[in-house]
Amino acid sequence: MKKFLIRLVIFTVFFFLVDKLFIFVRNAGPQLEVDRRLEMILEGQINAEVLVFGSSRGARSVIAQRFIDSLGVSAYSLAYPGSDVTFHEYLLRQTLEVKGNKKPKTVILVVDDSDELKPAKSLKFRFDRMYPLVKYKSVRDEMVKRKEKKPIITELLVLHQMNKSNFLFKQRKFTKNDSIMPCGSMPISHQKKTFDKKYNTEIYNYTREDELIQKIKAFRAFKDHCKDNNIQLIVAIPPNFRKVTIGFVPRLKQVMDGHGTIFMYNETRPEYSNPDFFFDNTHLQKAGSEIYTMELVHYYKELNDL
Repeated sequence: MKKFLIRLVIFTVFFFLVDKLFIFVRNAGPQLEVDRRLEMILEGQINAEVLVFGSSRGARSVIAQRFIDSLGVSAYSLAYPGSDVTFHEYLLRQTLEVKGNKKPKTVILVVDDSDELKPAKSLKFRFDRMYPLVKYKSVRDEMVKRKEKKPIITELLVLHQMNKSNFLFKQRKFTKNDSIMPCGSMPISHQKKTFDKKYNTEIYNYTREDELIQKIKAFRAFKDHCKDNNIQLIVAIPPNFRKVTIGFVPRLKQVMDGHGTIFMYNETRPEYSNPDFFFDNTHLQKAGSEIYTMELVHYYKELNDL
């Protein structure tokens, strides 16, 4: 029994020593990434008057550089393709909490019609963006909070903090769809091959029956972060290759509870029913993004009497 206990202690010590060697692997993660925006938040390097949040519709449809070019206000996009409002809330919360980041004057939340508060296979909390940055305790804490990792074990074992992506020792590169401009935006200059280019004339009505409570809570928390920090909130609806869902805007107003405004683009513009301005049925192509962004810039200008 004594020998067994001695061997167990030796093995445990050895295991923990070996585990700690993986700190070098863990800490190398950020240098391999091509999208450094979340790291910028965690390092307190965000400094813009206007910040854009959203999923791929925010990343593709709003070109933050146009705020800089047209109005001379600093702007930056923190919109991530495939992300949902729970991730957007996390990004805004970190931006406001981490020392060094400048509190924005305006936050633009680009929403998904009509998946903003509902289940959507293509939208989720982007844990894959978190794993390269697990060297940051705040990232590990958020993963524990969201039950992606187990408490205590996460701080004891370095290996438990990572997943297989941390062991891909190669420099990441921009893809054809996900190339990031210096302003953080990611417009697309081509069209999806499977895009049928047929405008959808069907009328959709919004229902609340399948809304997710976690998304509603995240949306309200996002709104509250803006309200509590005296930040102007603009909820922007980008064009789909169809009309906006009936009842979607009134539902957003309910959840916003009096704080912020909703930017609704001009549905009568011919470009928004012209396939040449779309990447696919739910995303604008760069030419369309330029038009939509300038509408948004004009709305921002009027809202702020510039």
